[in-house]
Amino acid sequence: MPDSFSYPRSARLLTPVDFKRVFKKAKKLNYREFSVYICHNDMDNPRLGLAISKKAAKKAVTRNKIKRTIRESFRLNQARLQDWDVVFVARPAAAQLSSEQLQQLILKIWTRIES
Repeated sequence: MPDSFSYPRSARLLTPVDFKRVFKKAKKLNYREFSVYICHNDMDNPRLGLAISKKAAKKAVTRNKIKRTIRESFRLNQARLQDWDVVFVARPAAAQLSSEQLQQLILKIWTRIES
């Protein structure tokens, strides 16, 4: 468990094998803006994966804003998430949210995961 608020490489889902494992074993949380897949990992820290497609957000600026917001929220809240692997899959409604609405939704998701 990282003591700082860093976002090291070890806190990221990087390989297709990691993503496939999460999609196969995961519990799925559905929201209008995201599908969130969560499952326990064998590590002592949470990891984050993002799947933000062109279908979900046509403009690169929008896709990058969504990714930046999720990563920053994860960085600040990773201590709450223990040993979860979390994958966010964006839906087109995510592109319509303002930054504040996106932040509030992500905080709601973290709270639901930790409970």
